[in-house]
Amino acid sequence: MTEHPDESRVTQRFYRARSLPALAAALKGARAARGYTQDDLAAAIGSSRPTISRMERANAAGTDTLVDALSACGYELVVVPRGSTVRVTR
Repeated sequence: MTEHPDESRVTQRFYRARSLPALAAALKGARAARGYTQDDLAAAIGSSRPTISRMERANAAGTDTLVDALSACGYELVVVPRGSTVRVTR
């Protein structure tokens, strides 16, 4: 995906996801904050609404699709050691 969303529309600075259900909730929150419907997000990443729905219910999906979906919503996936202190800046 080469399009860069308007990051001024990102309303929550970050999501912490320590489980698949938490990651699914983060995706749903990021999509809603961006103002996308599931259909909008699917179209933005060349996927389908059922795939977005499955990801938001913590069902299996490709990692590339998840990363593309988060990126389309103005977020990126960052992996850090558990218990780490992370500073989010703009």
